[in-house]
Amino acid sequence: MNQYDYAGLYQFLAHTPEQGLKKMLIDQKSFTDVHFNLMLKVVRGCSEADFCSHAEKTDFPKVKMGPAEIKIKEKFWADLTAVCSSRGLLGPAQKVAA
Repeated sequence: MNQYDYAGLYQFLAHTPEQGLKKMLIDQKSFTDVHFNLMLKVVRGCSEADFCSHAEKTDFPKVKMGPAEIKIKEKFWADLTAVCSSRGLLGPAQKVAA
């Protein structure tokens, strides 16, 4: 069971216009344009299930990364989780009744 509702986050990121996401997420401190571009590549490059899996394992789908993205990829998932949590976009995973 994962700790966060990454499925809900994926749906939000996949269906919110890019300009709105930019205004919401980029602060140039903990979440930069480089983070944002890598996030878009990941969201566009995989399904909801794959996104959740990559987020939990903190790895990446096959996406082409530039030098700046390679530099941030170690902390990318932690940074994304932190910024989305602080903006109220990512909450704890909902308990699913068995």
